[in-house]
Amino acid sequence: MALPWYLQNRVLRAVLIVASFAGISVGLVIPFLTLTARDRGVSLSAIGVMASSYLVAQMLLQLPMGALSDRVGRVGPLALGLLVEAIATAGFTFADSSLTFILVRVGQGVGVSILYPSFRALVADVTPANRRGQAFAVVGAAFSGGMLFGPPIGGLVATIVGVNWLFLTAGGLEVIVAVSTFFYMRRAVPREHVTLTKEHVPFSELISRPLAGAFILSFAGQFQFGLFSGIWSIYMADLKASDFQIGLSFSTFSVTFMVLAPFTGRLADSSERWRRILIANLAYAVVVALYGLIENVPFILILGLVEGGIVSFTQPVADAYLASVADPRVQGRVQGAFVTIGMAGAAISALLGSVLYGIGPVVPFLVGGGVMAVLTCVAVYFVRETELRRTLFQTTHRTTTFDSAAAGTGDAPLAPTATSDVP
Repeated sequence: MALPWYLQNRVLRAVLIVASFAGISVGLVIPFLTLTARDRGVSLSAIGVMASSYLVAQMLLQLPMGALSDRVGRVGPLALGLLVEAIATAGFTFADSSLTFILVRVGQGVGVSILYPSFRALVADVTPANRRGQAFAVVGAAFSGGMLFGPPIGGLVATIVGVNWLFLTAGGLEVIVAVSTFFYMRRAVPREHVTLTKEHVPFSELISRPLAGAFILSFAGQFQFGLFSGIWSIYMADLKASDFQIGLSFSTFSVTFMVLAPFTGRLADSSERWRRILIANLAYAVVVALYGLIENVPFILILGLVEGGIVSFTQPVADAYLASVADPRVQGRVQGAFVTIGMAGAAISALLGSVLYGIGPVVPFLVGGGVMAVLTCVAVYFVRETELRRTLFQTTHRTTTFDSAAAGTGDAPLAPTATSDVP
């Protein structure tokens, strides 16, 4: 039996392995960072700064790191970022004050900033345009598969031997992945994209109207991530959830994401993405609000399954749309800008999350759902405009080609711009 197309591509196979192990590593520690900080005397406001600092580091560095990957290739930054993140993760073992927790979390943010634009650009580089939605979906499913096992394992390890061994184990795993990535991928990854960057590309390519819709979606989606990273574990603990349930609350999201993403990714490659974005993101906004309205741990675990199913659809749609309108000469910079804007939203919400939580546990979730709903409507305006222009161009293109052939003129058909799928 033939393998799925994404497993036949050796670069994508390697990307899926890296994503899986990265998910395990992140899943091992992420549920316990804020709880460990609080247990070691870090205040709630400082925890908000810790969460925000991680995101601010990415907001400042993602765009230049994307430009770097366009110039030097994808593999070096990817491996280096994994190594930096590994060292920072192990550093939580020795964190014992607000300052050290914040500094180590910044270190993690720097590592992610180095690796993530290269990672996303690499997926776009090696995937046909009509399959990028599926590619981003299966990569997300691989990461979610790791996240599925990481949190419950982390909960057991933290209960049996303590969180310090948890941080050291996760850091060691990332070191292994970083070294393996460097030595395998530097032979497997093509470098054609590097030669494209020799041609000057104006900065206006990063602020075009087609990209605006994707950037707003990134801000809206990551705004939710910032809220959850800052207060989620504390919220669950305040609801009297056990360490195992806290870890499980991260895994339930991953279950449905991992199962559904390979199928929902196919829908992301079809036309009229704006309708799907509108419906799915508004449903996502309702789920976020419900987290705060219904303070019941079993219900929250079930709601996590629903959220994972929704995001398994919304994420690859946004990723595929972005890749379709990005200039391939600056794919790394576009991906870096996309993540930078998302991290700006996450940094703002992480900083606000603890303040809003102090007002009332329900408040940050209502704010998060409201932000998602409003920004989705704004983003859909730009996405719809872009897709209508594309449809009009393709219709005109077909008509012109038919007329030329009928007249026997031999004129060359009109061609879309070489820089993206958008005329």
